[in-house]
Amino acid sequence: MANDAPAIECDLASCSVLQRLPVGLLAQFIEQLPFQVILKDCDSRYIACNRTLVSLLGREPQEMIGITDMDLFPAPLAERYRRDDLTVMQQHKTLQLEEPLQLGEQTIWLHTTKFPLYGEQGEVVGVGVFFEEVTDRKNLSSDYQRRTWALEAMSQCNHSLVAAGSESELLYGVCEALVLHDRYRLALVGWAKDDEDRRVELVAAAGPVRDYVKGLQLSWGDVPQGQGPVGRCLRERQIINTPNFVDSSRTLAWHDTVLALGLASVLALPLTRADGTAGVLALYADVPNAFGKEEEALFAELASNLMYGLQARQTQADYAASLLAQTLAARQQEQALCEALGAIAAVLEQRDPYTAGHQTHVAELAELIGKELGLDTERLRVIYLSAIVHDLGKIQVPVEILTKPGRLTSIEFALIKQHPEVGYEILKGIPFPWPIAEIIRQHHEYLDGSGYPQGLKGEQILLESRILTVADIVESMSSDRPYRPALGIDEARIQIAQMRGEKLDPVVVDACLRVLDRGEFEPHLLQLE
Repeated sequence: MANDAPAIECDLASCSVLQRLPVGLLAQFIEQLPFQVILKDCDSRYIACNRTLVSLLGREPQEMIGITDMDLFPAPLAERYRRDDLTVMQQHKTLQLEEPLQLGEQTIWLHTTKFPLYGEQGEVVGVGVFFEEVTDRKNLSSDYQRRTWALEAMSQCNHSLVAAGSESELLYGVCEALVLHDRYRLALVGWAKDDEDRRVELVAAAGPVRDYVKGLQLSWGDVPQGQGPVGRCLRERQIINTPNFVDSSRTLAWHDTVLALGLASVLALPLTRADGTAGVLALYADVPNAFGKEEEALFAELASNLMYGLQARQTQADYAASLLAQTLAARQQEQALCEALGAIAAVLEQRDPYTAGHQTHVAELAELIGKELGLDTERLRVIYLSAIVHDLGKIQVPVEILTKPGRLTSIEFALIKQHPEVGYEILKGIPFPWPIAEIIRQHHEYLDGSGYPQGLKGEQILLESRILTVADIVESMSSDRPYRPALGIDEARIQIAQMRGEKLDPVVVDACLRVLDRGEFEPHLLQLE
């Protein structure tokens, strides 16, 4: 690499801070850095950058020199970059930022370091910028945090369901539990009134902006006041998930108010009394897209539990207390499961970020295959949870063996082959409600008995494991590894087709091929030099 002519483009001669170093030497140094690099002059014009940045932005090297951020990014974003540059130069300080970058339809997250460049006399002559992409870590952290909040809210709500006395106390208790620690801005419960105006009676509300509901006139009729999430949920009697409340065309009547209150996304869940009266439980967050499919499922179950609580109090208080206690125990067990697997995934990511990324992508593909096979939601969840830690046993394998570019020795391969059994031993003592440990143990078994560690055959292998095996092969072949580029989807398709029937479940392989045909799975491509 050192003998190759560097692809860096620069105008270093005009920058006095760099005049003492040979231009070629400095260019080679910048070119070899494993992250994106920009050097700017005092007017924020690019005077140097490396190939990693050029590749990220999809530009030719010669196009980069002499331009500014205004030539690459939308004006508001470019202006913010310029303000940061000025702060660095005027205050002689280094900035550490984590910020999104829009590339076409894709949004990536970057960890940015900006620092001043100094000339021979100590004067500031420009700004240096390092970028490191942290999209996967940011998404994982955000998803995990959202799920943790949802599970904690569920736990508190279930406590209210058990402990509350009157219906009013129960409804207020649930709303208060949902907004605990201000994690959600507002929670409310309302009932549809069967009157001429089809009014919504709001009977409970909690949260930092609970005053929003005072005097609020809502309708569940097909009128302007009924086009928000609450009115639509009552009218259509189905979950209404509004990921961007402010920009929704249905909420023009409340636009200025919700913008001022910071209500960015809403999840409205239907309630139904025994007499058929329609109700709604609505939860408001201060960030867009706060409620994914998992949160929908969790809070839908909460809504169901809430109705059980209301109905049971009318007839059988003792039975209701027992039922809700069971629900609380189930939720606590699910919370323990998520916390355990989340902790395991976090440990793996700290030790080997590639392994964690691989497991997440295998989980996504395995879940898609399970959906193609028509498996129910519960079984899909088991597949996903098993897949995100299926390589847990590799925690005992040295990283240098996992990333070794050459052929493994027999001893090294024997060590790697132990990982399904090691993962099983780690997880078998955890009281999961599903056979996660056994699924992981079997994910390298083949139909003909040639797999490991037990040499199982045919139906002896769990269906979840057979799905995981196919997903693991496809993801491993079609995605980049630290030591070699991706072999590609086409090669992965050929491989599983050749193994179909003899080693791999033909039904699972066919389902996977249909998923790939529709382009639903994206390979994991790393930013490699």
